[in-house]
Amino acid sequence: MTPPTKSDQPPAGTAAKLEAGREVRNLVPIESHAHWEAPSDRPDPVAILEKQAAEREQDLVPIRYGRMLESAFTFYRGGAAIMAWDLSKTPTTDLRVQACGDAHLLNFGIFAAPDRRLVFDLNDFDETLPASFEWDLKRLTASVAIGALDNGFSKSEAGSCVRRAVSTYSTVIAENSQMRFLDAWYARLDIDEVRKLVESSGDPKRMKTLDKTVSKAMSRDNVGALSRFADSTPLGYRIKEEAPVIMRIPVNQYPESAKWINQAFEDYVASMQPDRQMLIRRYKYCDFARKVVGVGSVGTAAFMLLLMGDRFDDPLFIQLKQAQESVLAPYAGASEFANHGQRVVEGQRIMQSASDSFLGWLQGIGPKKRHFYARQLRDMKGSANIAKMGPEQLEGYAGLCGRSLAHAHARSGDAARLSGYIGKGNKLGKALEKFSLAYAEQNALDYAKLLEAEASGRVQVERGV
Repeated sequence: MTPPTKSDQPPAGTAAKLEAGREVRNLVPIESHAHWEAPSDRPDPVAILEKQAAEREQDLVPIRYGRMLESAFTFYRGGAAIMAWDLSKTPTTDLRVQACGDAHLLNFGIFAAPDRRLVFDLNDFDETLPASFEWDLKRLTASVAIGALDNGFSKSEAGSCVRRAVSTYSTVIAENSQMRFLDAWYARLDIDEVRKLVESSGDPKRMKTLDKTVSKAMSRDNVGALSRFADSTPLGYRIKEEAPVIMRIPVNQYPESAKWINQAFEDYVASMQPDRQMLIRRYKYCDFARKVVGVGSVGTAAFMLLLMGDRFDDPLFIQLKQAQESVLAPYAGASEFANHGQRVVEGQRIMQSASDSFLGWLQGIGPKKRHFYARQLRDMKGSANIAKMGPEQLEGYAGLCGRSLAHAHARSGDAARLSGYIGKGNKLGKALEKFSLAYAEQNALDYAKLLEAEASGRVQVERGV
């Protein structure tokens, strides 16, 4: 049997897909992505947030607004539903991938893979759904521009950061288009590769920041979480209250809570792979509490569950987080999964090359039969401090995020078609630079409207929580 030989020419199938991608450019030119102007029928952004708030825990909604109003960048973080409407009005290629749906700068970070090596990847999938690839890319590049301008960068510096994100994304997609499917599927950005990329920049400040982030992430494990979140009592470990962020469930108010928790736990375990079921059943239930998390997701139901092994230094913290319909669904189509928790978990497994071993989903048992997904609360997670980055540091970080997003899209999308559409050079980068700077202005106007709503009393805001 003659072994396959290397060639400078792409395989016949790849060549056809590259050409198919180029043909999409005739329908949706690259230059068309540069434009953003609010349509005349654009909804009031505050009304979009109020509609979401109506379905959330009412005592937490003011905290959500308070976190969003810290800056234009934090407003953008919480405004995924606003941008989803906007993206649906922009030129769309319909080159579909499993999209994150909320791929902003702070939804990337470091965490431990099941083999315990640190990786850098997307780490939030609340809005994941199959959709057009450029919706994710525009969500990322707009966040780059907004973060840069929030830091006081010039428009030129912000644009350079955007172009880096797109050029890195494009390069990695092109590389994946020439790879074996299995190689593309297994590819991941582990911390050693991140170190090499940072070292190649020749910036000692970036290296120092990376080392600090890695060191902090490695300390954020279940054992570290035990002292942070729980106290030892005569009845065993109990979660510490930190009102209003961490609140214990009042048993007298919800007398059926123990039954609901037990049933929910069993449903969660049943959604896991058999080997993970065997592992988690070695742990015993200790305590349960509500925990406020994030920015955009504040107000959705979120809880922390403490399990303990046979040793005092063997805790396992599980986070249960409510999953609602993706903000992309009205424009990209409904999920194939009836349970939105399963939508989140399956989307995460598709996009990540190394996912949390304890992912699962369930449906609430109480009066509100809400959907949830579950994951480890702390698994050596670390995130970047965008606010402290200078232009060179943010440009490098934007490139890492672009690289990670490309790996995620190549796992579900057709990398050759994507590469054929994007083409050579950085034409797409220049187009998205214009789009992102224009959208940053839109975001600033929307942010101002929420400030006006606070001042008029239209919305109640609780800051600093």
